[in-house]
Amino acid sequence: MFEGLERISSTSDWVTVFFVLVLILIAVIQFNFTERFSKLFSLVYSDKYYTDFIKTRPLNFNIFHLIFFFVILFNISMLIFFVFRTYKPSFYDNELNFFLIINAAVITYVAVRYMLGRLIAGMFNLSEEQSYFTFLKISNLCLISILIFPLLILSNYSAGLFHKFLITFTITAALAITLFRYFVVIKNEKLGFNNLFYLFLYLCALELSPLIVVYKLFVD
Repeated sequence: MFEGLERISSTSDWVTVFFVLVLILIAVIQFNFTERFSKLFSLVYSDKYYTDFIKTRPLNFNIFHLIFFFVILFNISMLIFFVFRTYKPSFYDNELNFFLIINAAVITYVAVRYMLGRLIAGMFNLSEEQSYFTFLKISNLCLISILIFPLLILSNYSAGLFHKFLITFTITAALAITLFRYFVVIKNEKLGFNNLFYLFLYLCALELSPLIVVYKLFVD
């Protein structure tokens, strides 16, 4: 009368573990860098954060950024993973393995972008400007990662149309903030380029080339 049915279930417990780890990292940052962490949110409406910490030495490779890098890495990777899980679930077989591959791709992008930035800066004698530009971008990524983290948590524990709405909203918000901060950077600091055309070429080479490398290595 009753027939046994094969039940295939998947668990996202590993996602919860990563969320907890990121919360711990954020707590460590907030406890050890209370003033800097609170001032980070001022980037939403002003550039005072830049002027307050531009004289920090080392400017980019410091403990604050090092800990924050793992938060940024997780949030970017998790957002990409959620997009695939929501809109292209057949793209992968194992969720955790796919998430780790995304992590590796993001790390590769960061490494290639940094090395390319150093190379181009050396060619144009813009090492100091490139270091400052990297500081601006890291600062913006720190802000974005904190702002979208609650949305990622809600997205993971939501379902149906509300889940898709949260994912779409998170992507839109992240892109909007990124583009806005880029506009502010370009408007106030042209990195030594008097010609906007050369500045545009510089930014395209800096941002798009690493994406091509990542695509060739992990997708093509």
